[in-house]
Amino acid sequence: MNCSKYGEKSIILLKLTRGLISFFLLFLLSCQQQEQPPQGPLLEVGQRQLTLQQFNRELQKSYSDISALTDEEQLQFKKQLLKEIIDRELILGEATRLDIQITPDELDAAMAEVRGSYSEEEFTKVLEQTGNTLETWIAALRLRLLTTKVATAAQTSPVQVSDSECKKYYQDHREEFNRPVEIRARQMLFKTRDEANKVHKLLKEGGDFAALAKKYSQSPDRENGGALGYFSAGQLPAEFDAVLFKLPVRQFSDPVESPYGFHLFVVERKRKAGLRPYAAVKDEIAELLYQQKEETAFHLWLENLQETTETHIHWELLQPQSLQ
Repeated sequence: MNCSKYGEKSIILLKLTRGLISFFLLFLLSCQQQEQPPQGPLLEVGQRQLTLQQFNRELQKSYSDISALTDEEQLQFKKQLLKEIIDRELILGEATRLDIQITPDELDAAMAEVRGSYSEEEFTKVLEQTGNTLETWIAALRLRLLTTKVATAAQTSPVQVSDSECKKYYQDHREEFNRPVEIRARQMLFKTRDEANKVHKLLKEGGDFAALAKKYSQSPDRENGGALGYFSAGQLPAEFDAVLFKLPVRQFSDPVESPYGFHLFVVERKRKAGLRPYAAVKDEIAELLYQQKEETAFHLWLENLQETTETHIHWELLQPQSLQ
């Protein structure tokens, strides 16, 4: 691929977390020893089975309370979850057949990449804010890595993106590359206003913002001198925008209060609105097209797996009493 991802760690984190949890929430449950109630399994996917009791536990985790829904609506929720479980079991079955596993080192490396400069405690708090736990996130990440390995092993030819495809996408989707006004800034975070004022005084005396951020800031981005990268209005909290987009370049702000504490900001550069040139976005386009091709190939592979794997669903076990 001759055509770089662009985005903040927090955006990547939120996207990744949401995407993983919605599809792979209960990987750990699927690995537990299968239970066999008297009525037999609800689902059989190849050699893998899922009991009604296990399904109900997964339903409870995915949708905490569906009792207020009609019987028909409840059945639709159950059918959707069952479809997701079938896909998951197909992938796990292929991983077993191909003897594909995720090593502890691979899992640790993936966790470190996603977590970035966040400490484990800070990262756990972010997950809790999205309604998830570290345990379920790790389980989902493990299955995502396993899925990638299985899909790669199943590919008959490598995915490629040409420069001509990138150029065509740019020409056909120019509106996507209209850039609003953007600024590049740094920040420092403190627990109290007094702490912020002390560093603010050091800045007035000629202190370097990045160096002071590394020494005094309490934000995870302190290791990078408080660098926030480029962003446009609306990507950060409103109280940040109200200061940053009025702040002259190379001038630092007074302490700004937010729910997180007290901040100091400096704007390093402002970019005017306009069409981003092809040279600046070709790697971004290539990555997008590559992901689209990979996703298409994966779904075709999964559809073929669905067609060639014997699957039995005992629908009568899912029917509410009123619909039986």
